[in-house]
Amino acid sequence: MSAPTDQDAIAIIGAGIAGLAAARVLARAGASVQVFDKGRGVGGRVSTRRDDALAGGGRQFDHGAQYFTCESDKFAAQVADWVAAGLAAEWTGRLAVIDCDLDACRLADPPQAKQRYVGVPGMNAIAGRLADDVAAAGGRVTTGVRVAPLKRGDGRWRLAAESGEPLGDFAKVLVTAPAPQAAELLTPSPALSNAAKSVRMSGCWAAMVAFDGPIATEIDGAFVNGPPEATALSWFAREGSKPARSEGASEGPVGGSQWVLHGSPAWTESNHAITPERALEGLLEAFWKALGLPPQPVAYAEAHRWRFALPENPLAARAISDQALGLYAAGDWCGGPRVEGAYLSGLAAAEAMLSRAATV
Repeated sequence: MSAPTDQDAIAIIGAGIAGLAAARVLARAGASVQVFDKGRGVGGRVSTRRDDALAGGGRQFDHGAQYFTCESDKFAAQVADWVAAGLAAEWTGRLAVIDCDLDACRLADPPQAKQRYVGVPGMNAIAGRLADDVAAAGGRVTTGVRVAPLKRGDGRWRLAAESGEPLGDFAKVLVTAPAPQAAELLTPSPALSNAAKSVRMSGCWAAMVAFDGPIATEIDGAFVNGPPEATALSWFAREGSKPARSEGASEGPVGGSQWVLHGSPAWTESNHAITPERALEGLLEAFWKALGLPPQPVAYAEAHRWRFALPENPLAARAISDQALGLYAAGDWCGGPRVEGAYLSGLAAAEAMLSRAATV
């Protein structure tokens, strides 16, 4: 296999785990790779929000992906590298399962025991390392750019930003946006666009909350079950229970002060149009109900709605492609969800682009 040249330049749309994993493989193989993302930083849903207004270094919240696990040898090897570099660590928090009905919530059987990892000092540390690896191999990562609908001319892809700024001509394009957004970008290939359209992605209201004092619970995180009429939640976690986190002066001997609350897909769908303030009210009410505790004063609170948080019916293929057009797609909606799924999807797309092997 000959080394790619500039005539084989590749554009990747999306600097989440899938896009960055693919970019690293391609850049290390000698390809001319450019990654574009509309966000302020890399990582996508592997995200850490910081409140820098607080004296003493600010608070931080992993408000997207909460942790990652390893089931494949490829991803386990990558996680081992991150751990060795001090960019990830095992999270040994005390996790619970809570079942809720209309009247109350109660503890259920504990979750399955497994190794769960988090980025250090925040979840986005692993995305940052991938981006650094891409740059070290000669690739480029550009954030804050919304890519306009794809146009093709003279057998190449001519990318431009929505602002009209030209981004370059490319032989191949890999789209790693969430499925509904990918479907729009993939319209030059009806087969790829229709495949992306077939994937349903649920949203998630996320709350980042710091309390004035410690919370009287020994639970560090919990999976919450129940219909949307009984609970708004699907998950909550105490940030200070994760490795290399600090909760500041308000941390106490029992529990902690900073928490992330995730709304369930059903509750989020029913409340997708409400204001962030209303979302906070609903999530906090469900939080206190889940713990069986009275409300406590809030020192800081912010809500964020992830429009496309989790693929409900991911495709069987790890990556898909239209070889004739040089158009590819990957992400956690291909082959399986979560951080590991996104990483493996990115690897599969890169391998297909280098080998020209068909993936559809």
